[in-house]
Amino acid sequence: MKFIKFPDIGQYRNLIRSVKETAQYTGVDQSGVAVFDPLKPLPILELEGTTKIHGTNGAIGYNKSEDILWFQSRERIITPLDDNAGFARTYTDKKNEILKLLPVCDSAHDVAIFGEWCGQGIQKGVAISSLSKRFIVFGVNINGEWQPRSVISNIRNHEIGIYNIYDYPSWKISIDFNKPELSQNKLQELTLAVEHSCPVGAAFGVSGVGEGIVWKVITPGWESPKFWMKVKGEKHSVSKVTTLAAVDVELIKNQKDFVASVVTEARCLQSLDKLREANKPTDRTSLGDFIRWIYNDILKEESDTARANNLDLTKMGGLISSAAKSWYFANESKLE
Repeated sequence: MKFIKFPDIGQYRNLIRSVKETAQYTGVDQSGVAVFDPLKPLPILELEGTTKIHGTNGAIGYNKSEDILWFQSRERIITPLDDNAGFARTYTDKKNEILKLLPVCDSAHDVAIFGEWCGQGIQKGVAISSLSKRFIVFGVNINGEWQPRSVISNIRNHEIGIYNIYDYPSWKISIDFNKPELSQNKLQELTLAVEHSCPVGAAFGVSGVGEGIVWKVITPGWESPKFWMKVKGEKHSVSKVTTLAAVDVELIKNQKDFVASVVTEARCLQSLDKLREANKPTDRTSLGDFIRWIYNDILKEESDTARANNLDLTKMGGLISSAAKSWYFANESKLE
């Protein structure tokens, strides 16, 4: 049994950079520094999008040779006694049903099915939050390799609350990465439509807000998770942006404006989710953990924006901490 981490999924601008670096890479120089040819043309790639579910990341893992079934949240292995929103407790006694769903693989290999544990009591403000708890599968990992739709799409058992993301609307788009800005409007249009009416909620007869779309490149040879991206609607974007599917970083005047753009309601609520996932109290005793997660998330997600605006994130820790602390104290009613 080992923890299998689900990949971090970046934004459109991150995907553009990854495609560019991969397509234009030519090797390393004598010093071992990567060399790129900026004149090499970029590819036209096909992407497939599925509804981004607003819940909490979960996974069910199994190793046949050891006959061990385990459960994960995004950050750790969980058990019925050390759980995340009741996920492990719900499925710990359903081993026989779960084993029938797992794809065939070598008995020595770990296999894990990933999805979103969602429904009543897990998140608020979206269509699916009014549904009973359920697990919507969107990924499979076998021996460290992420599997295609053909493997993922067969996994479902509605009797035990396991559904499949490919049972709901999906979308395809071809993007010319020589001119990625030409796809911005289409990406934004599709995202806003999902935000206006969640397709997964609608399939269950529930109307309401959706979170956004997760896109994966499906062109052969480009299926790596580094070529996945997410486009969230305005209500769930963790940064204040002028364009949902930006091809480049936002231009920001100063440190104060930067902090205001990244210490947002959505990011603060996401930090609260991380506290709950770790079974930490959402009160003032967890303020330090709350601030630390926000700062680390900004380092991960917004470093390119800071660099492009000649801002040093290491010198903004105090401003970020102050803004996060102010939100925490001003929203104590949301901490429960």
